[in-house]
Amino acid sequence: MSDAVKWGILGCAGIAERALIPAIRSSATGELAGIASRDERKARDWAERFGIPRAYKNYADLLKDPAIEAVYIPLANHLHRPWSIRALKAGKHVLCEKPIALSAREARAMAAAAGRSGRLLMEAFMYRFHPQIERALELVRTGEIGEVRFLRSSFTFTYAGDPFNYHWYPRMGGGSLLDVGCYPLSAARLVFGAEPLSVYARGRFHPRRRVDMSVSALLEFPGGGWALLDSSYETQFQSRIEIAGSRGRIEIPRAFSQKSLAVEIRLVKGEEETILSIPAANAFVRMVDHFGNSLRQNRPLRCDGRDAVLNMKTIDAVFGSIRSGRAVRLSAR
Repeated sequence: MSDAVKWGILGCAGIAERALIPAIRSSATGELAGIASRDERKARDWAERFGIPRAYKNYADLLKDPAIEAVYIPLANHLHRPWSIRALKAGKHVLCEKPIALSAREARAMAAAAGRSGRLLMEAFMYRFHPQIERALELVRTGEIGEVRFLRSSFTFTYAGDPFNYHWYPRMGGGSLLDVGCYPLSAARLVFGAEPLSVYARGRFHPRRRVDMSVSALLEFPGGGWALLDSSYETQFQSRIEIAGSRGRIEIPRAFSQKSLAVEIRLVKGEEETILSIPAANAFVRMVDHFGNSLRQNRPLRCDGRDAVLNMKTIDAVFGSIRSGRAVRLSAR
């Protein structure tokens, strides 16, 4: 494609291998042009395995290449801010994995760098691009379940991964809240169409690692809405959203991890239950194409820098409430 967005990837991460490399190759707007790693041999191996034209010996060399227009950053969480800012300063558009940063302060610095460079910055919340989320939001916006009163959402699994993985280190952005808890928080803000007024949260931490193993948070929204959200590394897999309104409720059993499966939405009104079947779709491909269309056609992003700052602000409040044992009020700014 002559007008395809030329993508580069910083890092040979598992999510890049499983999701983003296939997504870019299957997209209608993108072309995978290069990959970089701290280990040049690994970059060359991946380039050969996946048919990527260029391999770079380090991240900086990829950012220097004028042929690369946009970069995907799947690095460990503590590296999102520095490498996103370096990419933006190099004139690249950036799709950064979630969470976009370790704090709202870091996210603000990234958004400011995007503003100065005139480049796009988007947080890779792929779930927002799945048709089931779009359909559920349509049901909410058209008043199908009346006024939204409550939202309940959980993203949990049992994690027993590599003990040297960054998920086990607080300074690298480890723990369940930043890993999977950011999804329910994002979903609550999306459904209510507003920012929370207050947050009360509790967490359980690993006795030696000091990362949060489980977090539960109660968020108050304008108009009397409430969201109860859970994340965990020590609970059976859940990936769900339930939206309860004054005239019905919506249940999304696989809200954040569809894996290109056919899924369903349950719409319950009184004694009547309707199953809305959603055909299989690849949310990662749809995300890449959304980014590409925004870039080429000057369209707004769904998950731009401002949205990322606001989600991190809520995450900061959750951690603040856990530390203090009290509810945290969020300011309007």
